[in-house]
Amino acid sequence: MSTDLSKLCADFLRQNHTSRSTEKLKASHARELVAAFFGYKSHAALMAEKAYPLDRLEEAYIFVPDIPLMNDRRAKLGGLPDDLTSSIDIAKLLSGMLSDEGLCGGNIWLYDSLETYIAEVLLPDCQTLIDDQLSGTMAETNAGFFDSPYYDDVQIEDRGDELVAIAKTQYKGEPLDDKPFCGDTIDMVVQVALPRMAGKRGFYDFELEVGGSVNDDWVDPELRYGKRPRSNLAAELGITNDDLELLEWETLENSSDDGLLYDYVLTFDESCPLEILEKIDGLNDDRTIRVSVNAFDNPYPDEPDEAMHYEVPNVRPKDQWLEMTGGFRFGETLEQFQHRQAEIHALRNRIAQGQATPNDIDRLSHLLGTDQDDEFGDMF
Repeated sequence: MSTDLSKLCADFLRQNHTSRSTEKLKASHARELVAAFFGYKSHAALMAEKAYPLDRLEEAYIFVPDIPLMNDRRAKLGGLPDDLTSSIDIAKLLSGMLSDEGLCGGNIWLYDSLETYIAEVLLPDCQTLIDDQLSGTMAETNAGFFDSPYYDDVQIEDRGDELVAIAKTQYKGEPLDDKPFCGDTIDMVVQVALPRMAGKRGFYDFELEVGGSVNDDWVDPELRYGKRPRSNLAAELGITNDDLELLEWETLENSSDDGLLYDYVLTFDESCPLEILEKIDGLNDDRTIRVSVNAFDNPYPDEPDEAMHYEVPNVRPKDQWLEMTGGFRFGETLEQFQHRQAEIHALRNRIAQGQATPNDIDRLSHLLGTDQDDEFGDMF
């Protein structure tokens, strides 16, 4: 015959409280606190559990008392004894009793919250496993990783048959001098899955999965994102390229009799958005302003011809795709992949124009995951 853990814990809690206090702890209150201890919002919800019977707790690998839910229930229950011990002390009391009685045989994660336990205890203890799963990404850097990362953002997702904790952080290494700089920080995501076994908080052993990619914030933004710099005209007007695209104007050359150009006079159309015109410092009441002779120059004069292309001859489509892109990397998001491709494209065009530097070659080899001696080594 299975043991009614809810009743057993509620009776034990009331007896313990009675032994220390003259105030009475109601049976209904004890049942609600015990339900929260096991992860249920009410005693009725606990009793309705069918999918994961609570009496399987003795077989669970991990049990995580729900301290935050206990605190929440205490705040909503009226008439609790003034001297009722704290939620975490109640959890310690009940967990100890369950272990002593052989009704909970697994590890008990007793902490203020599951998020805090994972960030401060579990993940630091699993650092060797994390490093193993990130070893490929670490090899893409020129850094040594000797310290554990700090986790300050852990989110819990309840997916029905499991709880999943997701921790995002940056893993910073120490730059090494044995190869060109190619990043010393990893953007990483750790996922801890807890498959349910007994009730809401009794689990099989946890499953750890780690993904990451080298942080490329140090790379030239034009190469990383393929973004054009702000135009000279937008810069002189003190507005953005996007603002400039919303404006219409007439341009008048201010030049000498012999054709020497001094500057330009712009007259903005009256239909232009007022909020953008107000950003332009020095704009006259008649919506005119003078700009320099360089205002319409290309801010990126060495920009390669977009029509230029490069080819990889006599290879299969899949091999060509890998050759051109370096393929997907574990833990790399679609956005990160697209940013890497934009930089690869810009670097290949520089090579095609004969404008590449040795640093460009090193960077392209890193992005493609190749040895520069294999493909580009004879260029310098």
